[in-house]
Amino acid sequence: MKLKMRGSVVALAGLVGALLFGVGGCDDNGIVVVPVTLTTGSGLFVVDCNAGKAYVPLLQSPDPVTGNGRIAIVDLSVDPNSADPRESVVVLSHQDNPTGTAIDLDSNIVIAVSGSSGQGGFVDLLDATTGALTADSPIPMPAGSEPGSTGQVLYDPVRKVAIISVDNNSACTGSCQGFITFDLNSRSFGPVIDSNYSETFAFNAATNLIVNASDDDHQGEIGIVDVAAGQTCTLFDNNIGSDSDGASVDFNTGITVISNEDGTATVVNLNGLTFQGTAPSCTAVAAGTDPNSVLITGLPSWVSGSAVNPGTHEAFLIEDGDNGIVLLTLPAAPVAQLTEAMITSTVSSIPSDPEGGHFSTQGDPYAVAMDVCNNRGFAIDSSSRWLVEIDLASMKADPGAISTVLPVGNCAGTTTQLACDNGNGARFFPLPPLNED
Repeated sequence: MKLKMRGSVVALAGLVGALLFGVGGCDDNGIVVVPVTLTTGSGLFVVDCNAGKAYVPLLQSPDPVTGNGRIAIVDLSVDPNSADPRESVVVLSHQDNPTGTAIDLDSNIVIAVSGSSGQGGFVDLLDATTGALTADSPIPMPAGSEPGSTGQVLYDPVRKVAIISVDNNSACTGSCQGFITFDLNSRSFGPVIDSNYSETFAFNAATNLIVNASDDDHQGEIGIVDVAAGQTCTLFDNNIGSDSDGASVDFNTGITVISNEDGTATVVNLNGLTFQGTAPSCTAVAAGTDPNSVLITGLPSWVSGSAVNPGTHEAFLIEDGDNGIVLLTLPAAPVAQLTEAMITSTVSSIPSDPEGGHFSTQGDPYAVAMDVCNNRGFAIDSSSRWLVEIDLASMKADPGAISTVLPVGNCAGTTTQLACDNGNGARFFPLPPLNED
């Protein structure tokens, strides 16, 4: 499935069998063509559903020998009750654990960003074909900027650049906080686009816009970054909470999900968005009647990070530090005015892990991702011990069954006394910290 867009007009190019992952660019008519990407909201780890692999920074578990950051490669095609899915562990040549990953499917390169100690930031490139870091890794970021504690990355398949959120450090002169681009071909960085420091961000490759969820946002506002213009403008919407933590977008419709970490999420219609003025006092104006959004209430208390499947038009949300999960069903086509009747919410919870421990999801940076090929949501626990997979069709059909206790058994390669799969839509994959204790 691809999206074609000219101005505010969005049309599906069609669905041929399974979801297609193509090359982005423009067709003969100058219409932007966007391939279905892995996720449109940033997160700690990335899932390549074509290859059936997850690339998981072990945020809470640096290398026990060197103390350097590391990334686990997990084979999601493996039944973890029968075979150990932990394919390999890639140890970086430096400290500071990665806080975000993305993948360029054209070159099959995983992009990892790190740097929260004040000593500068790095981009590490992992060849997904070989499972090894490229010879030029790590690549230092421009002086003065580093990803910080929640710095993350998304890949733009149309313009062939990675987009990285950065904070400033003591080496900064001028503007070093906001977003930078990284060209994988030239190994070069673009200038900093000034913006609030991001907790997470969403990127719409069709419009070349970033939705920046930041702790510096005020009640009723969020930053919209026009990457082409190099400026950040403010979207005012009374349905946006005071702590807009997570953001993700369906680029087929322009519908954006913003979690407020207070038991609510705001679904905003950015189809037809326009800009007025220039930074720093410019505004982003949603089309339709203000507010062109819906506030979703009654969600788990700490719902934060999210990821969208632009093929099924569903958003998967996780709690920060707890086991609550949410599935939002969004409009399947662009709409002029968003209404409450267009959105449904399904609430469930992740069961205790195969070690019997309460599942506490990693937050800041949020550990959430989507498998858009098989419509599954993923999360990582706050100890970097478990990657959990939630079958979203099962969750939608019977949300209560997702939290079914795991049966007695064993996860392959571990000493657990519980199995990895509850048979009701929740399946766990062990991460390398298990058996390293």
